[in-house]
Amino acid sequence: MDPANFATPTLRVRLRLLWGTPRRFFLNVFRPAYVRRRLEQRQGACRRCGACCQLVVRCRFLKRDHAGLPACRIYGICRTKNCSNFPIDRHDLADRDLIAPDTPCGFYWNLNP
Repeated sequence: MDPANFATPTLRVRLRLLWGTPRRFFLNVFRPAYVRRRLEQRQGACRRCGACCQLVVRCRFLKRDHAGLPACRIYGICRTKNCSNFPIDRHDLADRDLIAPDTPCGFYWNLNP
């Protein structure tokens, strides 16, 4: 997926997306059991569209690999919990879908939240 095809968010959407970063930080730091449970229930795999790396601003570690797919420069080195655990729950997927509504995420939950 070409990032140029991602939706340009309105101010209201950008504010909603901006809330997601501290929300995920809070969950990762203060509610790790919740995060573990949600990640255990998560199914699927990353499709490498790069949408999650551009929710609020484009991540400075996002690059393109030799095949032109989005790749993280620090993937195996020191990714933050906000990145490595994304998406934690359906709220994260809903935020991600605001940026790339026509490109489904590879992760999903079949269980009730």
